[in-house]
Amino acid sequence: MVNIEPLRNSVYSINTFLKAEYEEFGFVIEEAVLFPSGEYLAVMVRLEDDSRFLHVFDINGSVLPGWERGISVPCADEAVLFAGGDKLAVFTKCSPGRFVVYPVTSPDPEGEALSVTFSKLPLYVNFTPEGRVLVFGDYHIEYMAPEGLEIVKIPTPPNGYSYIHAVADDENSLYLLYTWKNEGKQELRVGRISVPVFPYYSPLEFWDGVERLSRTSMVPGGKTVGDVHLEEDGSFVAALGTKGGREIYLLTPGGSRVVLIPGELIYLRFTSRGLFMITGIYGSSISAGIVPLERLFEAREIGRGDFEGVFSLGRYVPSVVDPKYAGVSDDCRVLYFGRTAYRAAGQRFYYYLRRDVDYLYRIHWDTNRAPVEERAPAEPEETEAEVESIRVLLRKFRQVILYGPPGTGKTYLARKVAVKPEFVSFHQSFSYEDFVEGFRPTKGSGGVVYDVVDGVFKRITIEAIYDSLPEKFRKKNATYGEMKKAVLEFLERRRAGENLKLTPRREFYLVIDEINRGNISRIFGELITLLDPDKRLGGPNETIVRLPYSGELFAVPPNLYIIGTMNSADRSIALLDIALRRRFAFYEVLPRPELLAGMEVGGVNLEHLLSRLNSIIEREKGKDYTIGHGYFLDIASSENPEEDLYLVFYHKILPLFQEYFYGSWEQLGSFYPGFEFIDDRGRIVMMDRESFMEALRRLVRAE
Repeated sequence: MVNIEPLRNSVYSINTFLKAEYEEFGFVIEEAVLFPSGEYLAVMVRLEDDSRFLHVFDINGSVLPGWERGISVPCADEAVLFAGGDKLAVFTKCSPGRFVVYPVTSPDPEGEALSVTFSKLPLYVNFTPEGRVLVFGDYHIEYMAPEGLEIVKIPTPPNGYSYIHAVADDENSLYLLYTWKNEGKQELRVGRISVPVFPYYSPLEFWDGVERLSRTSMVPGGKTVGDVHLEEDGSFVAALGTKGGREIYLLTPGGSRVVLIPGELIYLRFTSRGLFMITGIYGSSISAGIVPLERLFEAREIGRGDFEGVFSLGRYVPSVVDPKYAGVSDDCRVLYFGRTAYRAAGQRFYYYLRRDVDYLYRIHWDTNRAPVEERAPAEPEETEAEVESIRVLLRKFRQVILYGPPGTGKTYLARKVAVKPEFVSFHQSFSYEDFVEGFRPTKGSGGVVYDVVDGVFKRITIEAIYDSLPEKFRKKNATYGEMKKAVLEFLERRRAGENLKLTPRREFYLVIDEINRGNISRIFGELITLLDPDKRLGGPNETIVRLPYSGELFAVPPNLYIIGTMNSADRSIALLDIALRRRFAFYEVLPRPELLAGMEVGGVNLEHLLSRLNSIIEREKGKDYTIGHGYFLDIASSENPEEDLYLVFYHKILPLFQEYFYGSWEQLGSFYPGFEFIDDRGRIVMMDRESFMEALRRLVRAE
């Protein structure tokens, strides 16, 4: 069993750090690479003037000491990142080429870096798992390398052509997965080279010395994705596929074969659990999972049932995914998988990582249960798309209201979007004193006294600001009182003009259910102005106010997000306070009968039933009064679906029809044939179970 957890707080911390450093210059994340240990993520930032900077973060999103200011990459041409052990390597292709290895955990990574320079630009460079630098290029390439850095130079073939797809090594050998072309013929090969490499006096002598372990005349074309895995007994397995291809090529000491895969290939890598693969089905979803090696060795076709756990990574759009923007840790517990966009730069263009979409995940494997053959995605892909759309709105506007008819899943969506949210429901009696602060009776030594008590909004705001404070203001396991004291000191000093930096580390969410049922102006009071992104802490028009009851300073931080839900059948959004409408983005959540596709109860198709009911309501009352798919979602999977459908219909849906069609009940039977559940006097017609199911079948069949 496997569960996937988006590391949104980590992503948020990384994005916030980079935004604080580079926003005024215009920047993108051009490349990122996950370390095999899963502990670190290296990021290369590209500014609008084509300058580049490197940063390394831990998996919690904190920048490592020594990497705060960024290390410059002095090259506007292509730069490639390699991560291995505790070292980050960068190959820059500005002629004649440069290869630099940085110690990640050093407080001075730039000062302790090891640099290799070349006399001529190599065709290919790699940083192996054992820390060797593989250089493939012209036989006459010379290099200057510091002591302690082992260089393995591979010359281009004297006759023909070679392309290296993947590299692996151990203490004594280097293994290459490469394509060999000569005299119009080509082969895919795995070769072994003993290291250190014995001196050779010509490219022919070198290639004659390469031990050919496996080969095949079947060679994939296009953008390849490959890896080599070494077994402890000296055996190996190599895998190679093409981005968008539906097959992978396997090479072992026993031979080679082609294996079909369940989708278009996006990424693959061998891990300690087996072959990790990400595939996509056009028009549907992206799936990821592990194929155990024993299954890989015997299969001719890999299906979903061959995976040890399968999880979904959203909708598959081939143009926005690339193996360059993917990586998984050796233990298969941390995943980096991003979506891309591109930017034009003069006559050139380059791809970059989208920061508004999740790109770091933790994979949770249930080791106490046997592997399952198949695990369906936790959510329909359409729901995941809705969640992502809402997150995009939140990042831009900071607050969103989800509105729509009852039963469409507004509160459910809010909980899916928010990470560990604070939850509150508005109602007519809810006030500023409940939401922000106000006097509350407490028992004192002399009887009842009235103290100023912080409300839910003020408390979560204090916690969000405290989480963003510089370290000198923070303490371990602080109580709310200690947090508040530190925040007030910070606000006083910031208001006085001190240049105190705010660095959000996590996202905080406040979910307000039924937001339209409260008196919005009275509940938010003067603080409605502070919700504007530009008036939050760190914004261009930062505003810090003094609260009326306590006299304490107050501001809203950039890492606090508000999600409201609103039932459009209760009150039209046109009646909302104009100040609230201006500060919230609105996202409509409509009934989705397609989520009920294939669900039948007693011969009644629930998708068609919901569509039929809503066509009646919408024609008479409008879309705000339709009913959502949530009324029926759990019925088909219940122990007694006919009984549950009977109860839902008679005790939830028909009372709504009584209210919606008050005074015009006779229209239901005369204008809508098949609707036999309310008579012309507005009374619900009770039926036995068999008659009820037959009446529903007639209603669904009626035009």
